[in-house]
Amino acid sequence: MLTKRNLKYFFIISLVILSFVSGACSDKSEINTGKESQEITVFAAASLTESLKEIVEEFKRINPESNIQLNLSSSSRLRVQIEQGVQADIYLSANKRHYEILREKGFVAEGKNFLSNTMVVVVPQDNPANINDLIDLTKQCKLVVAQKEVPAGSYALQVLNNLEEKFGTDYKEKVLENVVSRENNVKQVLAKVIIGEADAAFVYSSDITPGVKGKVKLLQIPDEYNVKASYWAAILKGSQNKDNVKAFYEFLTGEKGQEIFKKYGFTNA
Repeated sequence: MLTKRNLKYFFIISLVILSFVSGACSDKSEINTGKESQEITVFAAASLTESLKEIVEEFKRINPESNIQLNLSSSSRLRVQIEQGVQADIYLSANKRHYEILREKGFVAEGKNFLSNTMVVVVPQDNPANINDLIDLTKQCKLVVAQKEVPAGSYALQVLNNLEEKFGTDYKEKVLENVVSRENNVKQVLAKVIIGEADAAFVYSSDITPGVKGKVKLLQIPDEYNVKASYWAAILKGSQNKDNVKAFYEFLTGEKGQEIFKKYGFTNA
């Protein structure tokens, strides 16, 4: 039979046990938090979609504890999201301009030019507008390009400027009169051609993946009139001391990452 004194000791011991259990649960929570820190958030240009997904799969095969979240959109839109405070660890831009804007505003911890690309004109496989040469873009047709703030849109305008040397000073103006839609990213531009809502479009060479090749025809842009699209990678402030972020950054910009990007039509910086 418990006395009042024994009950008092029992109560005190119970409190000590509860305190110990609570402390143990707290320690376990901290361990889980450490595991959650393995998540890497990557904001990347839409033109990197297929190649980056393969790179993520390969990296996770080597580092199974990593959890990589991809936000794929236009470089301009992703840049604005970062400026507005949306959390990201790595930013991959399809041009230097948006990278430089973030760097000048203090968002970039480190970065570099890691890839190059070029532009190409695509038409539907049945080519209803009979566009067989770049000069044919001046004929009445439904042309789709990316918005000018988007790298793919800016590069398309540069190509048109360059082609005026070949086709005359009014070439760009005549071609732009045929624009029926300006899309938010290059994948949306390509989709318009594939589904038959456009007669032609400017996209990246890397967009012509195996799954796309049988659905479109290509009009190559001569090298002397084409552009070299430069892609830039950045580790963002606040993430530079995370070992897993640094490891993924070095993987995608390093030799293994370059091998995978080449499979999708990209070239070295």
